[in-house]
Amino acid sequence: MATDGEASAGGQPHDGLFRLVFSDPEHAGSELRSVLPQDLAARIDLDGLVLQEGTFVDEVLRHRQTDVLFATTVSGRDAYLYVLIEHQSSPDPLMAFRMLVYMVRIWERHLARHAASSGRRPLPLIVPLVIYQGRRRWSAVTDIAGLLDIDDGLGEAARDLIPRFRFLLDDLTEVDAAALRARPLTSTARVAFALFANATDDPDVTRWLKDWIEDLSEIDRQRLVGVFSYILRVSVTPVDVLVRFAATVGPVAEEVAMTTADQLIAQGEARGEARGIVQGIASGRASLLIDMLTLKFGELDAEVRGRIEHATTEQIGEWSIRLVRGAGSVEQIID
Repeated sequence: MATDGEASAGGQPHDGLFRLVFSDPEHAGSELRSVLPQDLAARIDLDGLVLQEGTFVDEVLRHRQTDVLFATTVSGRDAYLYVLIEHQSSPDPLMAFRMLVYMVRIWERHLARHAASSGRRPLPLIVPLVIYQGRRRWSAVTDIAGLLDIDDGLGEAARDLIPRFRFLLDDLTEVDAAALRARPLTSTARVAFALFANATDDPDVTRWLKDWIEDLSEIDRQRLVGVFSYILRVSVTPVDVLVRFAATVGPVAEEVAMTTADQLIAQGEARGEARGIVQGIASGRASLLIDMLTLKFGELDAEVRGRIEHATTEQIGEWSIRLVRGAGSVEQIID
């Protein structure tokens, strides 16, 4: 399981935000309440979810699939809730098979760790859910029987031998903003889904993210870092545009957006990666600081503008924080 820092900064952006949000039982529980059949949800202890360590996804597929596992009880008996997100542009045609493999791995680990209770069957219920965030609607089968190469006549003759297993599917390509708002999701989960569905390669996420300001304002600081890190890594929204938008959410969001941008710049510089992008973000941060200082204190003299334009990313970050925290003069901000 990734740490919070790894989730917000390293690895795959989709993996990081998914784990940061949905490894939390409160946010995962809100999604499960949204998609589970009501009669089943009523029997599951969704308030008692306990996150389990590890992943069951094959190493070669971890660039496109991320999973979390929760232990709970169903009607008083041990059970698991297995949630996997598929974050490729098109669905995996073998997902039904892969999910069955992952569930067998969960059962194997359960059997290795827990002795069977007397008088009870040895395998606990696993409720499997796949969340899909691709660009095209899900088209693959959700039942393993649909993968068997048999004709209708053979299927009828061998009906008792055909395995039956299906998973629940939450296809985000079919969930619009109104549907998201109607779900009993936490604000954090709702914003995460909106980002998964819309942010990738978007030149300006603020065009539609403004409709989610109320939800953004309720997200805790730790996950706000993940939100802004995700936006900066998957979209091409200019950093100055994003920070100006964050200011409309509130001072905490504004500071988080600025410091997250600075951290990503520093990490990119340290790795020597994407130099043009890093330099562009740094230039945008300097331009944004000049604009904000001008708005608050009036036209800046050439010396001050020059200092900002040639400052390091660390200096711009520190000066931006001083401005947000209410320093009383340009001199107090830039010393």
